[in-house]
Amino acid sequence: MRQVLFTPGGADAPTGPTGSQPAPPRPVWQEAPAPAPAGGQVLVAVHASGLNRADLLQRDADYKPPAGESAVPGLECAGTVAAVGPDVTGWRVGDRVCALLGSGGYATHALVPQEQLLPVPAGWTTTEAAGLPEALATVWWNLRMVAGVRPGDRVLVHAANSGVGTTAVKVARALGATVAGTVRGPVLTDAVRGLGADPVVDSTAPDAVDELRRLAPDGFDVVLDLVGAAVAGLTLAGLRTGGRWLSVGVLGGDEVRLSLRTVIRRRLVLTGGSLRSLPPAEKAAIIADLRRAAPWAGPVDLRPVVAARYPAARVAAALEHLERGGLLGKIVLTDLEEIA
Repeated sequence: MRQVLFTPGGADAPTGPTGSQPAPPRPVWQEAPAPAPAGGQVLVAVHASGLNRADLLQRDADYKPPAGESAVPGLECAGTVAAVGPDVTGWRVGDRVCALLGSGGYATHALVPQEQLLPVPAGWTTTEAAGLPEALATVWWNLRMVAGVRPGDRVLVHAANSGVGTTAVKVARALGATVAGTVRGPVLTDAVRGLGADPVVDSTAPDAVDELRRLAPDGFDVVLDLVGAAVAGLTLAGLRTGGRWLSVGVLGGDEVRLSLRTVIRRRLVLTGGSLRSLPPAEKAAIIADLRRAAPWAGPVDLRPVVAARYPAARVAAALEHLERGGLLGKIVLTDLEEIA
């Protein structure tokens, strides 16, 4: 099999933007022994893999894989079952699947605990399915299992243009909630509104807090925060009394000044969590709940919004595109079987 590892640029590598720092490690395809599934594991022949911000953090050594996970990046993939280990039930060779991973998606083959597999929904392409597991599991865990979003709830999604954000808008609608969003800059507001979020506020505007209060005077029951400190003011302005602040990302900073008097007076609930760092049993519980609910079979189309597709041979270009940001949806690596 072949897999991607990040290799240091070395002394002769191009420098970073300032000319004084070495360029970040480069993704390089390398040969590796073909893995064999052990008890309860499934070997997936990977055809496509979704990119996530965690892959960039792993490249920069800011986010190490959980203990026991592969050094190969990639938190989700889609393909076909190539082999099953002992004690595997419900999956057969040839099944079309997508997988939630701790690492290892940038490879021609991935070992996956059987409890972390989802079927590829009927009519979906492998590319679409590759962008499903990480975002959907993150959103479902937070909105449904933690916050208990119900019909009639009001949900605000920060970074609503991102891979997780676009999925959150759709899932919140599927759960019967009304949804609003924030984005960085005015360019993406119409696109996010087209997914069913209304209003959509430019979080970088100087009057963003006042605009959110004007457009959503009743506030929100739930805020799904994928950004952190940069939008904390919007979060606190938007939450109604008794509202739930779900913190799952800190790309906008992790230091927030928060008055506990405000928390007490407004009966706010703040929770945080990282899907990747959850114990296997908790990941399995999320996937099991998704399989029971099958939200992709409902009236809201939960196909991931695919911002760009890159053949696996152009993984470096795909990561550079991800790092530039400003995307609507996910970037997906395709044609991994051609790398084998």
